[in-house]
Amino acid sequence: MTRFAIVGAAYLMASCSSLIPPQNVPNPLGLSGQQVQVEVGASAVSRAATGLGTIKTSFADVDTSSSPIPVSLKQTLFRVGFVSEVRLSAPSSSLPCTIILTKVDIQVHLKDAQHAFTLPTFSLNKVVELEQQPTDPTAYRILSPEVFVGNVLEAAAVRQLQELITSGGPNQAEIYLSIQATSVPELPPGSILTFTFGTTEATLAF
Repeated sequence: MTRFAIVGAAYLMASCSSLIPPQNVPNPLGLSGQQVQVEVGASAVSRAATGLGTIKTSFADVDTSSSPIPVSLKQTLFRVGFVSEVRLSAPSSSLPCTIILTKVDIQVHLKDAQHAFTLPTFSLNKVVELEQQPTDPTAYRILSPEVFVGNVLEAAAVRQLQELITSGGPNQAEIYLSIQATSVPELPPGSILTFTFGTTEATLAF
């Protein structure tokens, strides 16, 4: 199934090569298969429909107890994708054939019993076009994969992330998805776009 993915990266200046191979962590934020609903609607002030959706998940610490040497996190690459189908619920029988997402931002806040950390905002670097499906007017398909720009974390931030994902017990994540959309006809207030998260993973390099 087609995905459109967000990709964010946290880098620390490399020093010596590590003997620990990169670790792939499937579904690190507990998002795969979950849905987020964004209520949107145009107003008299702006023709663009804007909205914000929130989802909360939890995930376990990364186990580094078997590492033969002290662990130092050098890089973390997150990949979070959406399945291609987006659902629309609107208080109107006249639905647009095409919806253009002109702005998409994703914020991720992480915390456990001892730490709190906020990733830099992932912002879409291109517009996304959603096309209405002829067999189901409330179903829209993302026409092509789009990539979110990455973000560079400074050394202190990388250390904060490392402490949170390796210690302190179960982690909680709050993900905020904000969008701006245009269409003809405009999406009326109370319209809800439902996105489904697809394959998500993280690669940790030490």
